[in-house]
Amino acid sequence: MACHTKCIAEKIKEEEMAIKGAHMMGPTVESKFDELKYEIINKIDKEVTDSQNAREFISQKYDELCLKIHYLTELDATVSGFRSDVKAIEQQITELSSRMDDIEKRTIYKECPSLASSTVV
Repeated sequence: MACHTKCIAEKIKEEEMAIKGAHMMGPTVESKFDELKYEIINKIDKEVTDSQNAREFISQKYDELCLKIHYLTELDATVSGFRSDVKAIEQQITELSSRMDDIEKRTIYKECPSLASSTVV
C-alpha cells in the first residue's frame, strides 16, 4: 500500500511539474492554442457560409424550376384550348362542306330537267 501511495505521489509531482513547465512556456503555448482556436472558428464560419450560399442557390434554382413548371402548365392549358378550338372548327367546316354538297346537288338536280328539256326540242 505504501508503494501504491508513493507511485501516486510521484505521478502528482510529475503532473505539477508539467503544469509548471506549461506556465513557464505559457505565452507560446497559449498563443498556439489561440491560433488553433482562430483557425477552427474560421473554418467553421467558412463551412457555415458555404452551406448558406449552397442553400440559397438551391432555393433559387427550386424557385426557377417552379416558375418553369407553372409556365409549362399554363402553356399546356393553352395548347389544349387551341386543340379543342381546332376540333370545333374542323367539325364546323365538315358540316358546312356537307351543306355545300347538298346545295350543289340540289342546284344540279334542278338544272338537269331544264337541260334535258332544252336538248329534246
